Amino acid sequence: MSEDMVRFFKALGDETRLTIVGYLLKNEHCACDFTTFSDKDQTTISRHLKVLSDAGIVKSTRRGRNSVYSIKNDEVRNMLNSIGIEHQDDCCDAPKPSSGRIKQIVKRKYSKIAVEGGSCGCGPGCCGSEAQDPIQISATLGYDKNELSTLPESNLGLGCGNPGALGRIMEGETVLDLGSGAGMDAFLAANRVGKSGKVIGVDMTEEMVKKARKNARSNGYKNVEFRHGDIEDLPVDNESVDVILSNCVINLVPDKSKAFREAYRVLRPGGRMYISDMVLLKELTKKQRADEDLISGCVGGAVLKSEYLDHIAAAGFQIESTGEDKKVAKRQYKNMPVESMKIVAVKPAA
Repeated sequence: MSEDMVRFFKALGDETRLTIVGYLLKNEHCACDFTTFSDKDQTTISRHLKVLSDAGIVKSTRRGRNSVYSIKNDEVRNMLNSIGIEHQDDCCDAPKPSSGRIKQIVKRKYSKIAVEGGSCGCGPGCCGSEAQDPIQISATLGYDKNELSTLPESNLGLGCGNPGALGRIMEGETVLDLGSGAGMDAFLAANRVGKSGKVIGVDMTEEMVKKARKNARSNGYKNVEFRHGDIEDLPVDNESVDVILSNCVINLVPDKSKAFREAYRVLRPGGRMYISDMVLLKELTKKQRADEDLISGCVGGAVLKSEYLDHIAAAGFQIESTGEDKKVAKRQYKNMPVESMKIVAVKPAA
């Protein structure tokens, strides 16, 4: 047997590579599609595709920013068919990833942003997207450029609104920022609560918490504390905060009902919740639900507007007002069926 044939059959000796070939026998695919059928990340999938390419089984074609893979030619396709390689149903019909998988995807993206700095914004982009200026992104969402210029390291351009502008934050209050990232919204809130108040930021990405703590030290914020934790299980005492902020985060959470129940638990009676978040205007396809970039880009895990509001009400909140920004779809989301919703909700007084 020739060396080429040895390499050919050796490449097919791995279950993941065999499954990839099965999908490619039916349709061509972007590399990011293959993360939907297993717990393999993009880097691992790329290594498997390289082995298949080196063995002369698959080829890649550049289309814009993406590499699209297909079976190399008809001769190879016939050979694969003759040895009984089974065609796989479209990988994009795979079910939505599990809760644990979703959190893994989100952590990986935001850990990378925390370490490398900068951002492509909260918007999605399969297999990559162009970087945008964080201050410009935030300015389009209602933030003051002069305020942002004083906190350059904390603004990563990851929001979809300005929750702190939705209602009053008063001196002496305790504010909780759900999904605090590098700390921008927490620091802006700290300026409003003053020395007699306190701000707590909670984020599940350890690298973001480290970055936020460093930013707090560098900017002299002594009334801000950042905690590593899950907003489905907040490391915060019952009825201990006056205001909750959250900016484009709860869409990333697998169990939104639990997240809102936790928010209700930690708010004092009469406490307020100010949220900016992405919601859907129509349901996504199975392919979109399973897409890594859409999940980490604040779309794949989003729910319909009505469902989102139902989760809040079911937790016990009274919804005082809602607003919407549909233009964000064009600015950051390639005209997908999404909008940024602004919500003011209150925990009823005892």
